[in-house]
Amino acid sequence: MVSESDELVNFQRSLVAFTYAPSPRKFDTSSGLSALSRPSKRSLQSSTLAPAYNEQFDIEGLQAPGDTPGSSPKRKRARGYADPEVYAHLQGLPDILSENLDIIFCGINPGGKSAEIGHHYGHHSNHFWDCLYQAGFTPDKLFPEEDHTLPERFSIGLTNLVERPTAEQNELSSEEQAASVPTLLAKVTRYRPRILCFLGLNIARVFQSQLTFSTTPQFKGKKFTPGLQAYKMVHVGASDCVSDTIETLFYALPSPSARVVKPQVGARRLLAREILFLTEVQQKAAKIALFASFREILNQVKRGELMTDTLATITAPNS
Repeated sequence: MVSESDELVNFQRSLVAFTYAPSPRKFDTSSGLSALSRPSKRSLQSSTLAPAYNEQFDIEGLQAPGDTPGSSPKRKRARGYADPEVYAHLQGLPDILSENLDIIFCGINPGGKSAEIGHHYGHHSNHFWDCLYQAGFTPDKLFPEEDHTLPERFSIGLTNLVERPTAEQNELSSEEQAASVPTLLAKVTRYRPRILCFLGLNIARVFQSQLTFSTTPQFKGKKFTPGLQAYKMVHVGASDCVSDTIETLFYALPSPSARVVKPQVGARRLLAREILFLTEVQQKAAKIALFASFREILNQVKRGELMTDTLATITAPNS
């Protein structure tokens, strides 16, 4: 009988095509991705898997495991918008931030369990703490109660786009998500992380839709793609000292929540059906692989190997 750990190891080995391949040469980020992660049409036709973040597939309408042809997939119905009074008994979570961190992870909003215990990513099924550990951001798997130690120990911060807790992100309105973007921009301006990483692709879409740019021609026509975003924030008045971050980059990862049933991992549309059949362990392994790819990008930034000259520049609040 194959154990869960053996299944995880075997599946991680099968994720080679998803992982980021580092190169000693500098990278052109004009499209928000490295040249190595943009395969040619020929390579897409000949390869079994496209590199991570090549294309976000859509699995709507595909047959789910156990469904019979012509039957409706048995899925839990998503909740609709919930008035703030519904969760008035829950308190929001405080940001865990300090200046000049390597990363600030940004979730959509606190979940019910996290708000209940007062710590980020508190639900036992959330993959965030596993992903941090397995991808090499932390030497051990941390407990949610240790979230406050992240800035000092690992140069990592935590925040959310929307402050109020809900059981599901569908209970937030699109208007309140968009209205929260200026507050998030102000946090980036104040704390100046190397990278702000969105933990959820829709967060990045909402964020991008509300941006204004001081280099608009460079960004005009850019569509949202997961991974490294095609824009940055340059911090006015930043010093040249090593401890002061001059610019912040932006990165988008899938949500680590196990509630996100629809995979958000980049892949060819031909593979959408196969990925639909991934087990929970395999989906978790896919997220870990993407976190590991992100960690390599961070290391390139820290080594000064990532070229950012062609990225569009965000107009900071009050600038």
